[in-house]
Amino acid sequence: MKRTRRTVLKNATKLSTLLASIGASTAVAAQEYPDWDTETVYTSGDRVVYDGSVWEAQWWTRGDEPGANEWGPWEKIEEDDGDNGEDGEDGPTAQFSVSAQFPNPGDEVEFDASGSDGEIETYAWAFGDGTTASGETVTRAFDEGQYDVTLTVENAAGETDTHSITITAGRPSSDENRVVAYYRQWAQYDRDYVPGDIPFDKVTHVQYAFARPEEDGSINLVGDSYGQQMFYAEKDWQGPDRGKTFAGYAAERDDTKFVLSIGGWGDSEYFSDAALTQENRERFASDCVDLVEKANLDGIDIDWEFPGGGGCTADDPVCDVDNVVREGDQERFTLLCQEVRTQLDEAAANDPDRDEPYELSAAVSASPDVVEGKTEGNDGLEHEQLSDILDFVLVMTFDYRGIWSDTTGHHAPLLENPDDPYEESDVWSAQYALEYWADQGWDSDQLNMAVPFYGRSWSDVQPPNGDFGTGADDGLFQEYDGEGKDASGDGSYPSWDPSMGTSYAGVWEWFDLGSDGRQGSNPVDLDGPGWETYFDEDAVAAWSWNDEERLMISHETAQSVEAKMDWLRESPYGGTMLWAVGGDTYEGDLITTLWTTLNG
Repeated sequence: MKRTRRTVLKNATKLSTLLASIGASTAVAAQEYPDWDTETVYTSGDRVVYDGSVWEAQWWTRGDEPGANEWGPWEKIEEDDGDNGEDGEDGPTAQFSVSAQFPNPGDEVEFDASGSDGEIETYAWAFGDGTTASGETVTRAFDEGQYDVTLTVENAAGETDTHSITITAGRPSSDENRVVAYYRQWAQYDRDYVPGDIPFDKVTHVQYAFARPEEDGSINLVGDSYGQQMFYAEKDWQGPDRGKTFAGYAAERDDTKFVLSIGGWGDSEYFSDAALTQENRERFASDCVDLVEKANLDGIDIDWEFPGGGGCTADDPVCDVDNVVREGDQERFTLLCQEVRTQLDEAAANDPDRDEPYELSAAVSASPDVVEGKTEGNDGLEHEQLSDILDFVLVMTFDYRGIWSDTTGHHAPLLENPDDPYEESDVWSAQYALEYWADQGWDSDQLNMAVPFYGRSWSDVQPPNGDFGTGADDGLFQEYDGEGKDASGDGSYPSWDPSMGTSYAGVWEWFDLGSDGRQGSNPVDLDGPGWETYFDEDAVAAWSWNDEERLMISHETAQSVEAKMDWLRESPYGGTMLWAVGGDTYEGDLITTLWTTLNG
């Protein structure tokens, strides 16, 4: 069961009722717990004594005074009677720890009941698989699955107590293929797209973009304080007509995984610093746990673009900064992921209301050159270790072509078109990228293919010279004039100053292209005069061409999405990722086709 504010309150009520019914003499002695300390880190289930009462942490906390905030991390459990448990009226209390709550199938797990309290005569264990054992410390190996392990202790007077923990052997799996949708917090502005607009019934995961790492390893949400309310707010957010926050939906929906993504193209500047030292890595992971628990999330997505170089530079109009890049970044990427995994697993194990681990994923490059390191001292990602640490990766199989390319082309082809003049077109496709990652030792089910809900364009496209490309003057595989923004067309985000071009040169959201979509800031009606939309059966990709304007746009359509999902459904791969859910039409043309074809 996912831990939510609702289940926290329910469990607190159940505990209060139990204590009232059996009397204060059977409550756990308050003096067993330490005094609250402002510098100590507490996680879910930890108890302290403060101001004459016992308090239990409901999620990760440090420095939050018990009782100071009605919706704070502490719940009052009982009054401190000060008897130190020595009045002789308490029965036995069952308690045990486990060496691993989320082991691999077949691994032995040790169960230690030495933390139980009272004059205990017998320890009886039931492992949830039909087997039993006795003794204070026992071990057991489990097949894949979930098991409720129960300890029953009994004293000489025949009084008993029980305690249970759910063991999950192997990561939980679903019959559905993954559909991982990024939600951009800035979509609330130009697009008026808020969390309530997300089609939760057509995704398995929704990932909030973004938080960013700082130089000391701490994590902050991107955007100003107003925009950050989209993620989490203590009070109602902007009125009922705007719906709930991201965290608000996470608290009430058990059919969708809610994840925080950290980094992205424009916010990976300090990842190298965050991963540099163990202190920074621990701070980064601790902040991950804090954000996950405060916002009712199911995991973390690390979107470092990219360990070892190949990411943002100061001449890129989107980010306007040089990412910090060092020797050894790819090795430290593994260490960073491992620290996050360790702390997330510990937080899940210490949460009595969570019966599955938190998920940890990463967005990764589709380019072997980037994966294998772009700078000296970076010799490639450590696939063997990472494939054990991460639940899955999101292979960014888009942006293969753009205004940096010599010719027009598909920016998200599934397969190679033999007429593509690009000399590396045989490795510039989603199929090749997924095969490459599988060849590095990843399970196919861990790999997810990306689908862009945006297109890329080229302007002033020149007629083909002879049989160059396809030989047809339809905009595909043709040369173009101009450089940078002058070669791209306006895109969905034209600048208020025409001389400045666009901050996302030649990038078009689908709902600016779909004729029935909400009109964005620069809509194009592809059903209008002069436009023709084509489908490349070789590459499994679509594009639109306006001969009069000499403008070509490479983009997805319902036809191309359906064809890709047909292929993916028959493949061994785990699913798909889409960037980004706010780029679709209001009616959800692309996401409906994607979900129905892949999981219908």
